[in-house]
Amino acid sequence: MARPRTFDPDATLDLAVEQFWRKGYEGLPIQDLCKAMGLNPGSLYGAYGDKRRLFLAAFDRYAGTISKEAIGRVVGAPSGLAGIRAYFEHMIESILDGRRRWGCLVTNAAIEFAARDPEIAAKVQAHFARLEAAFEAALLRAVAAGEARATSLEAAPFLVCVVQGLNVLARTSPSRERLQAIVGTALQSLSVRA
Repeated sequence: MARPRTFDPDATLDLAVEQFWRKGYEGLPIQDLCKAMGLNPGSLYGAYGDKRRLFLAAFDRYAGTISKEAIGRVVGAPSGLAGIRAYFEHMIESILDGRRRWGCLVTNAAIEFAARDPEIAAKVQAHFARLEAAFEAALLRAVAAGEARATSLEAAPFLVCVVQGLNVLARTSPSRERLQAIVGTALQSLSVRA
C-alpha cells in the first residue's frame, strides 16, 4: 500500500513553476528540481509523473494563476484604455521589482519548445489567443467610449507582440525609462489618446 502524501501538491507545484520559469526545462536538472520542491525523486515521480508532465502541470498552473490575473487587469478595468494601461503598468512594475525578472513562463516555453513539442506549442498558442482576445475586447470598449480611433481595433495582435518582446527584454534588467518608452510608443501607435 502506498504511503499518503505528506506535502501540499499545490504549494509544491508553485515551487516547480518558479524553477521552470527561472531556469527553463532543459536548464533544470531533475535533482535541482527535487531539491527546490523539497521532494525526493520517487515522490516527485509518484505525484506528477515524469519531468515533462510536471512541466505541463506547472505551465497550466502559471496560466491559471499569474497569466489569468494579468489578463484580468485588461478586462476588469472600468474602460478599455484603462485596462490596457493597467496591464502594461503592472508588467513594467513586475519587471522592475524582480517578479518578472525571468520574463514569462509562457514566452520562455514558446522559445524553448514551440518548434519541437506540438502539445506545448498548442498551450502557448491558446494563451496568446486569450491575451489577444482580452486586448481586442478592451480596444472595442475603448473605441466605443471614444478613447481610441477605429483604426486601433486591429492592434490586438500587435499588443501581444509587444508583451512578448517585453518578456524577453525583462531578462536584460531594462530601465524604467526604456520600458515606459516602449509601452508609450506602442500606445501612441494605436492612435490612443494620452
